[in-house]
Amino acid sequence: MRVAIITLPLHTNYGGLLQAYALKTVLESQGHSATVIDLMDKMPAPKGLKAPFVYAGRIFKKLLKGNSGPEVFREKRYARELPILSSNTGPFVQKHLCPRLVKSYADIKSDEYDAFVVGSDQVWRPRYFHPIEDAFLSFTKDWDVRRVAYAASFGTDQLEYEYMQLESCANLLEKFDGVSVREDSAVKHCEEWFDCDRAVHVLDPVMLLRSDIYRTMTSQVQAHPAKGRVLTYILDSSREKDCVIDFVRRVSGMDTYDVSVRPYINDRPIEERVVPPLEQWLAAFVDADFVVTDSFHGCLLSILMHKRFIAVGNSRRGMARLRSLLDMFGLDMRLVHGIDPEDDGEFFLSDIDWDKVELILKDKRNESLAFLLETLK
Repeated sequence: MRVAIITLPLHTNYGGLLQAYALKTVLESQGHSATVIDLMDKMPAPKGLKAPFVYAGRIFKKLLKGNSGPEVFREKRYARELPILSSNTGPFVQKHLCPRLVKSYADIKSDEYDAFVVGSDQVWRPRYFHPIEDAFLSFTKDWDVRRVAYAASFGTDQLEYEYMQLESCANLLEKFDGVSVREDSAVKHCEEWFDCDRAVHVLDPVMLLRSDIYRTMTSQVQAHPAKGRVLTYILDSSREKDCVIDFVRRVSGMDTYDVSVRPYINDRPIEERVVPPLEQWLAAFVDADFVVTDSFHGCLLSILMHKRFIAVGNSRRGMARLRSLLDMFGLDMRLVHGIDPEDDGEFFLSDIDWDKVELILKDKRNESLAFLLETLK
């Protein structure tokens, strides 16, 4: 079957790239021909009559808030910088994802694919996917194709849809042959927001592949600076997160190694913001002795690689996904928002019952694969 994968635009985000790779790999292992669809314009500028109002609003907020206000022409800077920032991750995309680039999803013809799989990551979050109706396959109209949502995520428990978006997306979702979501709470959201009672909870695609596949991907990495250290991977830095890192460094007696990247915070020269290769980032999780992260995929890899870890709450990017992942494996106590100064770290430094985790993972992997393969029949 010819399957098109609709996911978030392929930026420099490690988790986004890895989940697309995993979903494509799983589909191809089952005999399907899988194509990742990517947009040429990753951050399109406002167009038509809407543009003057958008820019005027940004200028007003900039005058009001100063440096903390929005960047007026951020889309132009993004388009200019992306080729440089992604120069190390680009080879992974071309080698493993081989995406088909389109100007818009409307460029896809009705007879090119037999099925469309939407997922994974936060594809159903309006602030990340524009227009959100495309994430519900509005461009497929009345085509005779299979429509599947695999591990689609809202990212948050907060309703971010406008009323008209809710209505149109609910109508589009009725055409889907299978609906699955990445967070347990999203099952309820599908029912309450879209009147869809068919949604099931499945694993993120990255967990559909065994850890040895990811270990093999790191075999060509030469340097291993994370070996025996506390690995830190923080998407949004804060004083609280720095305190958690200091706590782990103190109670463990280990040095830290940081793989955090913030390529789009433009207060540094662009040469210092180039994102390292994905394989190098992956190798750090293989090598580390302990992990501190506020990232969903950082937690996920810690579990896959059997690493002790602390997940630090990241409300800005959505807490639902972290809670859902950790609850699934009985690791909810490893999610913190801060550290008690009197804590001796005994719980966090203790080993995790990985046998129990693997049993849960095996069952969820079988259920998730069964859903994906059955809905594509």
